Amino acid sequence: MAFKFWVPLRASVIQVARLLKRKLVIGLIAFVLAAYLVSGIRYATYRPVVSNNYLWAVYHVHSTISDGLGSPAEIASQACKARVALIILTDHGNPSRAASAFRSTMNGVAIVGGSEVKLPDGRLTFFGAAENPSLSLASPGPQAIDQTRHSGAFPIISYSEDSLYGWRYWESDLNPDGIEISNLFSSLRALSIFRGLLLAIYYPFSPYYFLKSVSFPARSLSRWDEFLARRKTWGLIAADAHGGFHIAKWLAVPVPSYSATFSLAGLGIARKYASEPEVAIRNGDFFNCIRGAGEPLLFDFFASAGTLKFSSGSAAPDGASLHVVVRTANQPVRLVLLRDGAIVRQVQAERLDVLGTEGGVYRVEVYLVHHPLLPATVPWIVSNPIFIGNGADFPLPSPPSSNSMKAPRARNDSSARVDAIAIR
Repeated sequence: MAFKFWVPLRASVIQVARLLKRKLVIGLIAFVLAAYLVSGIRYATYRPVVSNNYLWAVYHVHSTISDGLGSPAEIASQACKARVALIILTDHGNPSRAASAFRSTMNGVAIVGGSEVKLPDGRLTFFGAAENPSLSLASPGPQAIDQTRHSGAFPIISYSEDSLYGWRYWESDLNPDGIEISNLFSSLRALSIFRGLLLAIYYPFSPYYFLKSVSFPARSLSRWDEFLARRKTWGLIAADAHGGFHIAKWLAVPVPSYSATFSLAGLGIARKYASEPEVAIRNGDFFNCIRGAGEPLLFDFFASAGTLKFSSGSAAPDGASLHVVVRTANQPVRLVLLRDGAIVRQVQAERLDVLGTEGGVYRVEVYLVHHPLLPATVPWIVSNPIFIGNGADFPLPSPPSSNSMKAPRARNDSSARVDAIAIR
């Protein structure tokens, strides 16, 4: 008799267990989906702080001249939406003669042509040539750099640390004018499968989710410091913007768009350069900024000696004092001052003053302590250097030719650039 009752009872228990399991799975899926939507909506409501106190430039942009999705006119339109004043093209070629010769102003956006060249040592970019470089660049990196300089261009080591395109030649005869200290596409390639999956599922809510993936590789920064020990070399963050990607020759997806990429990172330039922003880049008088984390209301890094003020890219006399001033919209910051690549002072404050500094090459990194997207270990702002004492005799990077810009341009001698201004 007990057996007769046990069989249906066992079947009922199994049925109930299956039902509970099904409900548990459905509940778990509903919970995960709800958590995903809640966090996604939180990312969607994020808006970075915007400041009109600086001009913004974007370096390393590809157009339809090579493998980009947009024409220079279309890029200028999207740059205008992203409040960008200067676009630096780097279209592929050996070099791209069409891109190298391009120079125009559209929708109030200055576009300076340039090219990205594949060499055995890695990728070299340049911009602002007064005349087209040779039909093809020499294979050794140092010779290719000299060729671009001869044309009045500004040569830059690209992909300084990249799993696919990384630069491989670092001997002492390598003397570029600039080096990429961060590349957004390299940051994307460096993601783990899990981090890449998170980016894929949250990016539709907000392109700013990419801020979690931005990096400044330590080796790129140390390579830059090595260059700075022997010449003036500027560090640049590269957008590596294509306006999307090709699935096939006849099918392209405009994600991320130019405007989305331009809004993530850029080069901050003082408004005194409004008529000639390219000069600020050549002079090193600019800073790198993760704009997507917010734009600074003020960022000022300068040296002072008596009544004279020396901006980034300048050489100041021995014993000059250094000053860093940052203003944000209620974002606590950590200021890190480096000398010859080593940290000499750091504070969690909006101002840092160091009086009577020793000779050396100084630069600043600024970190956002509690940002919702940008990790506290990733710099928000990276300045270009100030040379105290030992950099006065270093040559400036390639000066522009008088033919390459309509506005007057600096030459490569000590009288051509005003390194100091009176403090008022």
